[in-house]
Amino acid sequence: MRTRHNLTASRRTFWAASVSILALGFSPAVATAADVGETVTVTGQSIELDVRGQTPLLETPQNIQILSADLLAAQNVTRLDEALRNVAGVSGGGYYSSYDYFRIRGFDASGYIYLDGMRLDSYVDVNAELSGLEQIQVVKGPASALYGQGALGGLVNFVSKRPTDEAFLALSGAYGSYASYEFTLDGNRPFASDLGARLVATYRHDGSFVDHASGNDRIYIAPSFTWTLDADTALTLLTSHQHDDMNMAMPLTALGTIIPSAYGTYSLKTYTGNLGNDNRSKVGRTQLGYQFSHRFNDVFSLNHRQRATFNDQRWTNILYTSSVVDDGTTLTLKQYPYDYDSYGTMITTDTSLSADFATGPLTHHVLAGSDYSITHGHSHSQQIDYSDPSAYMSLDLFHPTYHRPMPAYSLFTATDDSLHDLGVYLQDHVSYGDFTLTGSLRWDDAQSGLGAARVTDVAFTPRLGVTYEVVPKTVMFASYSESFLPQSGTTFGGDALKPETGRQWETGVKASLMDGTIDLTASLYYLTRNNVSTSDIAHPFFYTQAGKQRSRGFEFDSRFQIDANWQAIFTYAYTDAAVIADTDPAMIGDQLRNAPKHSIGAWTRYAFDGTLEGLSVAGGVYHYSGMASDLPNSFRLPAYTLVNADIAYVYGDAQLQLSFKNLFNERYFSGSYNDTYVQPGFPRTLEAKLSYRL
Repeated sequence: MRTRHNLTASRRTFWAASVSILALGFSPAVATAADVGETVTVTGQSIELDVRGQTPLLETPQNIQILSADLLAAQNVTRLDEALRNVAGVSGGGYYSSYDYFRIRGFDASGYIYLDGMRLDSYVDVNAELSGLEQIQVVKGPASALYGQGALGGLVNFVSKRPTDEAFLALSGAYGSYASYEFTLDGNRPFASDLGARLVATYRHDGSFVDHASGNDRIYIAPSFTWTLDADTALTLLTSHQHDDMNMAMPLTALGTIIPSAYGTYSLKTYTGNLGNDNRSKVGRTQLGYQFSHRFNDVFSLNHRQRATFNDQRWTNILYTSSVVDDGTTLTLKQYPYDYDSYGTMITTDTSLSADFATGPLTHHVLAGSDYSITHGHSHSQQIDYSDPSAYMSLDLFHPTYHRPMPAYSLFTATDDSLHDLGVYLQDHVSYGDFTLTGSLRWDDAQSGLGAARVTDVAFTPRLGVTYEVVPKTVMFASYSESFLPQSGTTFGGDALKPETGRQWETGVKASLMDGTIDLTASLYYLTRNNVSTSDIAHPFFYTQAGKQRSRGFEFDSRFQIDANWQAIFTYAYTDAAVIADTDPAMIGDQLRNAPKHSIGAWTRYAFDGTLEGLSVAGGVYHYSGMASDLPNSFRLPAYTLVNADIAYVYGDAQLQLSFKNLFNERYFSGSYNDTYVQPGFPRTLEAKLSYRL
């Protein structure tokens, strides 16, 4: 039988085909020191946004941060939560390590990731692949005025790598702790002045620090093509396929890890599965899309994009935790198995027309557009009879045994659901001297339903903001914005849940100093979230909707390109996110889960000259204060500090990089859902990576 750490013949074929595609007509370019990592760009004010509107960052009355691909490479980042440590007010970590969880300004925004300006579907539960990205853009605060339904705290937009004018082939291989390894290829080939192609391909095995969990095997391939029809017209095809095969390590319990039990604490490496065909997940995602742009004249430009996504996933005998029992001699985990199969499609499209013109002393950048998305999903599941106590499995957390009989499934369900969202948006960015005024308004018609039951929500969401340039390249800004988010479920009386709504007031200062080598953003904000739904305690499977939550805070983001060899990032955030109204009076004042009040991040990198030329060192420190674990706040996750370090050496066209993450082996917990779903953080890991570019 094949072991999980050997490449199969099909995977060897995959890599051979990838190299062959790029080798056709490939013309090597001479590599410079910058090509293999001597210079890392961390500032972002001059980077053109791929988000809607394309207003210069300095004139945008909102806190937006940009993470470049070379920054992620310098930090050897492969997971989204690692990347987001570079942004103030964003906290990663949830209760499954194989999914991307993050909160922006205290509110969960995990289900609202965008790719190239269009929302990714939320039907696939797997970490995003970062090797195919040119940028990660973090938009803080409500973005519904342009993007429609979404999280109150903000959104993350991925920008795909696409063809460039330079011919290159970059190869890398890495090996690290827990028998993890990775191979990546990134190649670009201009075939003519008007046609180019690029291919990004990655194979990665992520080993697990948890005993008996074999981790995740991933194949990712992303071809893209650009056809420049003329100086004003371009078409780019963006495609990708990703397949993951995982043996998941499930979250642990608070009692026995964070909260010592009468029997002490059990190891964070404890596997809670049942050796054999259990806790397995296979996920596939294929995306086919394009972007078309045309400039009619000096005034009008058209942008159109569309993407089709095809998903499938299969969970086999996932062992979920029901409760933990102290029977007087040990801690016993009560579990139930669950099978789940789903497949779905999502079609998204966005078309906008922009116009640049003047009316007297006012200059306008007007954006008008419409987007539409349609999602269909089908799923079926198998589970035990939850009312039968004998159907649950038991696991001694201090003396686990992994060859337990699996109970028979007795409940079977199948669902078909669909989502339709039509939006029309209009924005005018007006400049007058040192002032800018940005006004946005969007209308949404969102329809959702299971089977024949349909719910329609209609909303108008505005945004209004102003900036004033107090001195050159330094602006003060203030804005008001709203959010809109439909919800599923009903009250006991049979009424459909109203959409969540939110409001934000924000003010701050932005600066791009010393020819853009220093970027600073400081902001104060106040957010309220209305129509928060909570489980109806008196009527299981129904909801009440009288909740209200608030987040207020301060953020400071700073990036320094001190010189070509020295870069630094410093961030700080104070986030006070709490319940201010609820049907349960005891919850009023509780802090929102997984939202630290204080978070600090610092990272720097220095590349040496002279006799040490080619050598660079980097390090990062990230501190998070203690966090509420659940609602109500029954326990807290302890504060923690992570220290990372990198050392790299460039020799000609090659680079060797050693990366240490959690250098001092901090024992920490990145997030939780309740007292039986607590996610331990990764212990110290070491990875060696060899890169070559020609």
